[in-house]
Amino acid sequence: MEIDPTARAAHWPARTRRLLADTRQLSATWLHEPLRACLGDFDRRLHDKSDRTRSHVDQQRYLATRQTLLQARQTFEQRFVDSIDRAFAQLGAAAAATSAGAKKPALTLSLLDQVEHELTTTLDQLVARNEARNGPVLVELGYRLAVLVAAPPLEGAALPLGPQAMARAFRDASAALRLPSEHDVLLLQSLENTLVPQLAALYDLVNRHLLADGILPRLRAFPMARGTPRARPDLPPDITPRPSATTATVHAFDTLREPLVRRRRATAPHIDTSLVATQEELDEALTALQQRPSLIPGHVDRAPAGAARLRQALQGMLNRGDNGASPTRLRLGDTHDDVVELVASWLVQVAAPLRAGGAARALLGQLQLPLLRMALADHGFFEPTHAAQAWLARFAETARDWIDDSGSDADRDTLAALAHLADRTVWEPPTSALYTSLQAPLDALLAQLQRKAQLAERRHVEAMQGHDRLEQARRRAAQLMTERRGATPSGGLRGLVDRAWTDVLALTLLRHGEQGEAFTSRLAIADQLCGRQPVANPVALRQGLDLGLQQIGMPVEESAPLAQWVVASSAPDPAAALPSATALALQLKQRLGDAPTLAAPDDAPPGDPRTVAAEQLLRQRPAGDWFDILADDGSSRARKLAWHAPSGRCLLLDRRGQVAARTTLAQLARMLATGQARPVSLPRANPLATAWQAVARILAAP
Repeated sequence: MEIDPTARAAHWPARTRRLLADTRQLSATWLHEPLRACLGDFDRRLHDKSDRTRSHVDQQRYLATRQTLLQARQTFEQRFVDSIDRAFAQLGAAAAATSAGAKKPALTLSLLDQVEHELTTTLDQLVARNEARNGPVLVELGYRLAVLVAAPPLEGAALPLGPQAMARAFRDASAALRLPSEHDVLLLQSLENTLVPQLAALYDLVNRHLLADGILPRLRAFPMARGTPRARPDLPPDITPRPSATTATVHAFDTLREPLVRRRRATAPHIDTSLVATQEELDEALTALQQRPSLIPGHVDRAPAGAARLRQALQGMLNRGDNGASPTRLRLGDTHDDVVELVASWLVQVAAPLRAGGAARALLGQLQLPLLRMALADHGFFEPTHAAQAWLARFAETARDWIDDSGSDADRDTLAALAHLADRTVWEPPTSALYTSLQAPLDALLAQLQRKAQLAERRHVEAMQGHDRLEQARRRAAQLMTERRGATPSGGLRGLVDRAWTDVLALTLLRHGEQGEAFTSRLAIADQLCGRQPVANPVALRQGLDLGLQQIGMPVEESAPLAQWVVASSAPDPAAALPSATALALQLKQRLGDAPTLAAPDDAPPGDPRTVAAEQLLRQRPAGDWFDILADDGSSRARKLAWHAPSGRCLLLDRRGQVAARTTLAQLARMLATGQARPVSLPRANPLATAWQAVARILAAP
């Protein structure tokens, strides 16, 4: 007889119900950001697939799925969380059923859709990989939850937050969207890229929550050795075993501070009678300093402070009593002092490539004290794989690439979003779980910025392509009119033929091509106007002129009299009442303006061989390369060569997809040859790793 999970929960102790309710709420809150990032990534995949497919039917299906996603986002998230809630409500029931020997369902044979089979297989592989990757923390979680409900250790499908529970939640939530099977595969790929890599942080967060309430405080899961251990072979003196990842993490901080320790030992010993501040006193000083960062000396542009200034501010805050002085002098211990030195020097190097006085540097300055608190509380912070470092690397790259201090709405929105994330590091406790939870909203912001930039870039490139086609059509039309210019009449009619009808030919050439019937008809009118062909049908000529002038935007009340005047001038009719030629010429000049000068492509070969080679290379490479363009103030701006034409025209865009410059390949080649521009190698180096290398060089210097 199956036991109702609700009835089971009613008999749990009050402490169990409280802890499980807290854990469910904690999990639901944590899942919100990764699920939102998952749906954002899924929408981007649909958009990319729609752009690349050539099938109109597939495009409509992708569009329909995007519309469904827009309407059912909240439903997806809610059903995902509800599935996890049901797993918590059934906590212990699955284990009890297993121990009671539940009967397995009978096997049946049925045909399975190929895409559905792929989805099921991918989901099973995903579950297996995550169970293997997160084995120790899942074991701890299974034991702690089992203790709460007096059940055997939970594993597999019985573990509410385990990989199998997540797979089941995905099935329940995706069923609400009613997507095609191949789109379900795309959604699963998005889930694997956004939610799955962060599950270890969720497990760690729940374990810490239960551990804080005294649930199995000494439990530690370690992988069991398989087989009989073999004796360690004797190694030559010059070969030592490579330390494990855990050992490397433990000693990462010691390795970084080694130059500081050597320098301290090399100096003469100094007897200091002041007391070493405790961790609690240092936390209080940092908290107070976070509330008043202006107390840091030289905190003018809010950029990260150097080690000396930060140390001075901390010393002052440690010894700041209620009356402005403290009876007992406190100082930083050697370990704390080394942490301050490393974090401050490191952030100064991270901020060095950013624009002086810019908002990006100010954001890094806002993060300095929270990161210092994190490093003081957990020396694992100095490991490159630490959650805080991983998040800061993405944060610094986003600030560097997407904040240009232009004062635009987009710039202000990006700055506000990054400032909100930085505020959370200031006011929330410094834990690795905090920085893990901040990763999803930062990734979602970056995906949104990239998506908007792609749309803007596409609009500008399409506009330049259309403009280039129009210029080519104008050149061809001007060439054809030049061939007929010897017979062109003078006066207003010449203005019409040279200007207006050239535009008519260009637009007709764009729409119908040079071999089209419409273009042939327009060219025949030009031949009649220029006297190369006789005017056989004045009425047809007038109608053709009238339609052609309307095609370039001339209203009918102006085009009809002008066409009548032109036909009458070409085939005089004594009985016709001609309009004023002066008035028509004035209207024509007002309508068309001065004769445009078509910008000729920069075909002149430059004299510098480096410029010639650079231009040839630019012409051979497809558009899409990035360049750093030096500004007058010495700073550099990243610009993308988004488009270039055989004529030599090209388009440079900024990170947001907005036009930075309309130039030519020859001009860009000269900038490359003179060093005013330089190619950007993608992907760029990690700014944090580069900064650590710079700090190591500085500390190693005599």
